[in-house]
Amino acid sequence: MRGFKTLLPFILVLVAISLYGVEPASAQVNKVIIIQVDGTIDAGYSDLIARRLDTALPSHYVIIMLKTNGGYLKPTQDIVYAIINTRANVTVFIPPGGFAYSAGAYIGISADILAMAPGSVIGSAEPRDLAGNVDPKVLNAMAEWMASLAELRGRNIKAAKAMVTENKDYTATQALDMGISDLIASDVSELINILGLSNYPIEYVRKDIRSEVLSIFSNPLLAGILLNIAALLILIELINPTYIGFLAAISLLILSFLGLGYIGADATAVTLLLIGISAIIVETWIGEGELAVAGAILTVIGIVMLYRAEHFIWTFNYRLLVFGGLILIVLVVGFLGFYLHKIREVVMKGKSPLDIDMLVGKKGVVKEEIRPGKVGVVLVESDLWSAISDQVIKVGEEVVVVGIEGVVLKVKKI
Repeated sequence: MRGFKTLLPFILVLVAISLYGVEPASAQVNKVIIIQVDGTIDAGYSDLIARRLDTALPSHYVIIMLKTNGGYLKPTQDIVYAIINTRANVTVFIPPGGFAYSAGAYIGISADILAMAPGSVIGSAEPRDLAGNVDPKVLNAMAEWMASLAELRGRNIKAAKAMVTENKDYTATQALDMGISDLIASDVSELINILGLSNYPIEYVRKDIRSEVLSIFSNPLLAGILLNIAALLILIELINPTYIGFLAAISLLILSFLGLGYIGADATAVTLLLIGISAIIVETWIGEGELAVAGAILTVIGIVMLYRAEHFIWTFNYRLLVFGGLILIVLVVGFLGFYLHKIREVVMKGKSPLDIDMLVGKKGVVKEEIRPGKVGVVLVESDLWSAISDQVIKVGEEVVVVGIEGVVLKVKKI
């Protein structure tokens, strides 16, 4: 079991790092990139769209297939900003039977081209908080933002603004007649033909593992739950300090800050990585195993959150290469140093690591309560041993080994 705990951090981290090489590189200059958005506009979708638009070339044509009931303000703003500032041409397409309500309306208006299919609708963009209330100041701000986006793209400002102030909705035909949308297409294939892109290769983009993780943790309800659990763990830690509880409390606190929008995804990822690596290094002094496993899990979460669907090997992304290499170096050096230190201790004492007599005089910690006539468990020299004593010794108290009876340690309280 101890051997498995030792290898598990390596296995988890290597699996996470291997994710960087799952996608083949593409050297195509002219192509159509179809980003599929189907659900709440949250941090996961804003991160995915912003990343893809940031790397798009001027010769790329990006089509965002949009179907959403709305979402959160900050991710919406980030997506609109990415659309406006990308070098590529961006078309938002609302598919047959689809809808772009609330946040989706702002995204649609900000596109270079807004295309709608028969049976689709856009509108109902009045801003509301999580309780369903409308703040007049926010309403006015969002109405003017919508108007400015419509003006930027040459759309009907009055009709666009009405989607915010009056919760107006427009069908595909109405949107075209009102100067909200630019064209009607029955499906994405017809849209590609209308745009004259039928000879271009197509790349479909869906949520990757990083975006899925961000969508999960950016949920305000989950963020609130994590914050409360973190607070409870901190309270417990003040009463009964443990390494694992403290590590869990800090990690949940960071993830809740991510969900509440106080820190970004990359900052969260780097922080979790540093905590995870620190936990693994600290484990070399403690030697119980649990801290190393927890540290490896945090390291994996950090690596997953940094994953950007970039081509780790084929494009020679040196930043990621160095980053992944440093993680491996720290892990390998940490564990190798720990075991070399243990081997040196054994050699210097000139005894076999199986020589149980060498435990006499060693200090340990009680893991299972010891009573006279009742065998307990102690942690001595990074191993768990059965132990007896003439005293009542509770969990967490320190002891010293005073003798050995077979394979059972005789201890007394320090």
